[in-house]
Amino acid sequence: VLLTSLATGFALAIRHEIRVARDVTSIAQAEATASAALHTTAFMLSIAEPADRWKADNRWRTILWPDAAVAVRLQSEGGKIDINLAPRELFNGLFTQFMSAARSEALTDALLDWRDGDDDPEPSGAEQEAYSRAGYKYGPANASFNSVNELGRVLGFDYRTVEQLKPYLTVYSKRPRINVFGADEVVLMATPGIDRETATQILAQRDRALDEGGRMDIGALRNGRRYLENRPNDRLLSVDIDVRLADGFMRREHAVVRLHRTRGYNLLARETLPVGPTSEKPRP
Repeated sequence: VLLTSLATGFALAIRHEIRVARDVTSIAQAEATASAALHTTAFMLSIAEPADRWKADNRWRTILWPDAAVAVRLQSEGGKIDINLAPRELFNGLFTQFMSAARSEALTDALLDWRDGDDDPEPSGAEQEAYSRAGYKYGPANASFNSVNELGRVLGFDYRTVEQLKPYLTVYSKRPRINVFGADEVVLMATPGIDRETATQILAQRDRALDEGGRMDIGALRNGRRYLENRPNDRLLSVDIDVRLADGFMRREHAVVRLHRTRGYNLLARETLPVGPTSEKPRP
């Protein structure tokens, strides 16, 4: 009985070690595959022939890779809302697609209070006193955000809310307006005066402009024009990478790159994302 128990324990330990070794190998392989996919993407963006060059059009593309299924999606980082420079109207327009108007107003004011340099709270905002009342040992930074993840420190922004909003926000564009060539439907609908129907029309017009290599006419948007800019050749891009190995192991990454005028790029950010749904679609 003793020998049997020892043998069983030894066999279980060996199986555990083999499983750990297999997991470590899969992690390393998936990470290397994601890095290769990032380099491949940069190369495809630098191809001289316009017909073969990849575009930041929010579409998933497949990269053929041995022993792995790899998909890549490109988006203009300038097509997102910069949390350091965007005006309150864009935040309210985005937040109300996910939550009530009252909560949207409170979160917008808290965000503005975090990034501004004074201690005067917005009407529904939060400066040092509000953080102290809520039990926080810190107050607003009164400085620019270093990353979108820093929103989790702002009063009222819980983890779920930050994960919902992250795909539409950035700290890298350094511009108060949205690049209409990179914005998706949700970000376009955050712009005052643009409803779902107008956003759909803009996306269709943009697809045609991208295919034809031209510019878009946004003059018909009237008041919405001051929140948008028209830059088809934006070199600041976000890259979403999905890797599924032959053994079923999955890795999901998000990177932000700035393309050089010639070949090559600077990597501004890279993070591993949870595998599985982490955000909700906006309410209709």
